[in-house]
Amino acid sequence: MNSNGPDDPARSGGQELSFRESHGAERLLCAVQELWRARDLQSILQITARAARELTGADGASFVLRDGELCHYAQEDAISSLWQGRRFPMSSCVSGWVMQNRSPAVVDDIALDPRVPIDVYRPTFVRSMAMVPIHARAPLGALGSYWGSARVITAHELTLLQALADGAALAMENLALREGAERALARMSELEAATRDIAERYQALADGQRQNDALNELLAHDLRSPAAGIMLVARSRLRDPDIPEREQHRWGKVLCSAELIQRTAMNLLDTSSGKMGTLVPRLEEIDLTALIEEVAEILEPHAASREQRIEVRPGAPGGCRIRADGDLLRRVVQNLVDNAIHHAPARSAVHVEARRLDARWVEVVVRDEGPGIPVHLRGHIFDRYARLDGRGAGLSTGRGLGLTFCKLAVEAHGGTIEVRDNEGGGSCFCVLLPA
Repeated sequence: MNSNGPDDPARSGGQELSFRESHGAERLLCAVQELWRARDLQSILQITARAARELTGADGASFVLRDGELCHYAQEDAISSLWQGRRFPMSSCVSGWVMQNRSPAVVDDIALDPRVPIDVYRPTFVRSMAMVPIHARAPLGALGSYWGSARVITAHELTLLQALADGAALAMENLALREGAERALARMSELEAATRDIAERYQALADGQRQNDALNELLAHDLRSPAAGIMLVARSRLRDPDIPEREQHRWGKVLCSAELIQRTAMNLLDTSSGKMGTLVPRLEEIDLTALIEEVAEILEPHAASREQRIEVRPGAPGGCRIRADGDLLRRVVQNLVDNAIHHAPARSAVHVEARRLDARWVEVVVRDEGPGIPVHLRGHIFDRYARLDGRGAGLSTGRGLGLTFCKLAVEAHGGTIEVRDNEGGGSCFCVLLPA
């Protein structure tokens, strides 16, 4: 008789074992595929607990999540209720031991294993169990199977249970990556929307600025011609040697006002956004001291109307001669002196001087006795339309283009302009120019 015939019990048992192992591998594959498609944590918990029970032929299964130093029994699939929703210290339960030791725990009889908190298990059907870590390198939790009778889990079943736990760990990591990617995509969408909004706002501002520049240029051109005519008449009257003193004073004020109108018009043109940084000086040899004295003469009536005076300190013998654009620098000095008059109190003086520092540089200094400029505002006073308020404590909006023009014109010459505290109070504007 052939002991290996079809009716041999050993051969029949081997075939049955092989069938169970093959079926377990197929079920594990199906479970891993389900886990990969899971869209949320709850689905992962449910799929894993159900598959753990089927793969090991258990009466129940639990998915335990690590929650700090606690074990959270997050999901179960069992013939009767176990501990779903409850939390236990890691030091007092088998799942905690598995996570701390990063290795499986097989308990043939819960009554004989000291790792089992018997009082917690006594109300349940559990008599034997097996538990494996989820993500052994840094456990996220534990996966357990339970039986209502004494049973020893086979090595193959334990391998399947650990493979399922590893698949659950990958699914959780994949879910975290997917959620992170979705958050990143949502943030990118928000940033794209914000970028579009900024672009639209910028375009609207640019369109508005172009319209504003066009209006400024139109206004400047409309002001320059009549202002120039008034200045011509005023200068003609002031050159008359027989003009009465009262008339001389009156025409001096007219000339000063017309000059202010013309200078404001030129500032509008030269500080428009389309021309910022495009000033090109026409260099010629000029005497800065003579230029300052000319400006003082023009603005003296304006200062006198405010009970102020302009004091020009004498320069070096022979003057202070440099190569520069006389028209641009004249407007720079006019703007600085006019600004000083505007902010200085009555019965005070505005001091102006030009001096040579060395063979390479000259300096023009305009000092006033006003309230001064706070340090935190000094970086902004050269911005377009920025003006100090009446107390010098803050900035307000208005015609403030004079200092903007000064900065543009000075930098076009390769120089610098800054404001400092004046000794004894007030402000000191310093213009440094190449000789």
